[in-house]
Amino acid sequence: MGPLEGIRVLDLSNFLAASTAGRIMAEWGADVIKIEPPQGDTYRNNGPYMGIPIYERGVVGNPSYDNENGNKRWVALNLKSEKGKEALFKLLDTADVLLTNYRPGALKKLGISYEDLKERYPGLVYGMILGYGPKGPAKDKPGFDYTAFYARSGLMADAAPRGQDLLNTVAGLGDHFAATALVAGVNAALVKRGKTGKGDLVQASLFQAGCFALSSGFLSAYSGKAWPRTRFEPNNSTSNTYKCKDGDWFYLAGTAYDKQWADIATNVLERPDMADDPRFVTRKAVEDTGSMETQVKMMDEIFATKTYEEWAKIMTENDVAFEKAQHFTELVKDPQALENEYIFYHTYGNEKAAPFAHAPATIASNEWPEFAPAKLTGSDTKEVLKEAGYSEEELQAMLEAGDISEAVITVK
Repeated sequence: MGPLEGIRVLDLSNFLAASTAGRIMAEWGADVIKIEPPQGDTYRNNGPYMGIPIYERGVVGNPSYDNENGNKRWVALNLKSEKGKEALFKLLDTADVLLTNYRPGALKKLGISYEDLKERYPGLVYGMILGYGPKGPAKDKPGFDYTAFYARSGLMADAAPRGQDLLNTVAGLGDHFAATALVAGVNAALVKRGKTGKGDLVQASLFQAGCFALSSGFLSAYSGKAWPRTRFEPNNSTSNTYKCKDGDWFYLAGTAYDKQWADIATNVLERPDMADDPRFVTRKAVEDTGSMETQVKMMDEIFATKTYEEWAKIMTENDVAFEKAQHFTELVKDPQALENEYIFYHTYGNEKAAPFAHAPATIASNEWPEFAPAKLTGSDTKEVLKEAGYSEEELQAMLEAGDISEAVITVK
């Protein structure tokens, strides 16, 4: 039994963040109903832009879309028609949660903002993803994770080495941060509702997620540390990246320099002379003598003498924290990720397999459900609306009037 079994979620979203929140809740047992317009979620067509194929216009599979939308049921409503909106209200009668990333103005225009619904559905937890937040000069600005998360948070400019190009983006990183935050907030609101019987408004923004994720960085900058920086300006030389003889990079994480330097220099680097060098004996000595760059370059020369596997053996034997800088192509084969089911594979009807990630927390009593890729737009419209009390005759009339749709191919 999933921890969210018995919770019904209406997922009124497009693109990534709120959709991902719905997928997380589905993996934890919630009944998540994705509500699309008859023309479908725009994001159904985005896979090829990121180098991810769509199989037979989404009929066989759409891995990019499935990544944010697995294990849901699929309803298509025309919210611009009275009967389509009425169907949404009927679904809200039995919903515990509404998730959306529609812009506030659009929600207000449709009459489904939190203010519009809170009296009619007092127990509803209303979860929103925003670009920049509900207040301030940017509150109405369109926001994507590239802009509100990557660019405005400082990640793009200050995590890149000084003097080099800005940090490349990876689609969905900020969206997934924000989605995780929204799920946490929604679940907290559900706990509160269990005590008070009252729902709540939960808002998470891409910019907010960026501020939280990068809080150590801005605290450091506010306190006077220069950003961006080069790898010759680490917090200390034993917490830095190094390149091996075979071209592989790794991160050495000796974060307690004063306690660890002598052991690392003697037993890993096999340079006891460096352990005793007065320029390097303490972190303060390194700073006072301006020796950081010299020390890093000396370590560069040493690490360039052996392959990554050779260094990994030495560091493991000396209980030193380190990790290889993996590529995505290595990550999807990582035995640690596969053994813990952080990553799993789904094989589509054309026998093409794709890797996916499970929700970002494992609950001991929860068994991951069998992965169910996204269906065609509106595939479950009749089933779900019949559960809400509609007759076959009513549904047929709504189909003919364009109030609803079912099993429509909306991938171009």
